[in-house]
Amino acid sequence: MIDLSSLLKAEIARKQQDIQKTLDGDSVGPEKMLEKVPKNFGKESEEKDSSLANDLKVSRHTEVESEKPFSHKTGTSFDISEQEKLQTRHERISFIRQAEQNLDTKISVESIGVKDQQQHISIQCNLYIHFLLRQWQENGYKPDLLLETRKSLYPLLVKLRKRQLPSEFLTSISTIIYYIQQDQFSLAIQSYMKLSIGNVAWPIGVTSIGIHARSAHERIQGNDKIANVMLDETTRLWITSVKRLISFTQALSRKKSQRQDE
Repeated sequence: MIDLSSLLKAEIARKQQDIQKTLDGDSVGPEKMLEKVPKNFGKESEEKDSSLANDLKVSRHTEVESEKPFSHKTGTSFDISEQEKLQTRHERISFIRQAEQNLDTKISVESIGVKDQQQHISIQCNLYIHFLLRQWQENGYKPDLLLETRKSLYPLLVKLRKRQLPSEFLTSISTIIYYIQQDQFSLAIQSYMKLSIGNVAWPIGVTSIGIHARSAHERIQGNDKIANVMLDETTRLWITSVKRLISFTQALSRKKSQRQDE
């Protein structure tokens, strides 16, 4: 009678010997090798495969987005050949900077508070604040405050760049910058004071409903208030730094006047 258990053991032993020969003299047997495999090996592989799939999906989504004409996002018309040249981040940034060099940063009082002008005026404010910071550095005005002021203004500059600054703040900032550009520093300080206590600062004389799209009733009801929840510590810091910009431009204007008198 054939002993099946003996035959099975012999077959297993032969298979183990064959596996051992394929290891090119490696003294570690298959059982020991399996012990070294992490228990979560399969799970990690699945997670990596899933992560890779997601990354490829995001990457493809980005590529598809970049294939869309720019006019879909910005309203600016480009032909496909020009758009293909702007695929890299560096080239896109260079293109934006070149376009902004020709942008007039002088704020018009008629555009303050106008909804369809908010994106344009956001970039104007962003660029002009950068201009004032460069002027600050070049003139050596209170260098010990410059770095701190830059850091505090950074969140504001980011929101302006992304066109994400709430309209209440944008109205106040554009009003302050408008007065700075007009060398009306006392009015700029008054506007800053309104902003610092949670009021929206409008240019004096701007009462036309067509300009800021608000009724007289809304003004009487006190809708010029900024919600307290929006005045967090980060916001208060950049508001304080805006006051420093006013002080700097006022000092710079005074310095220029003295030179002219001499």
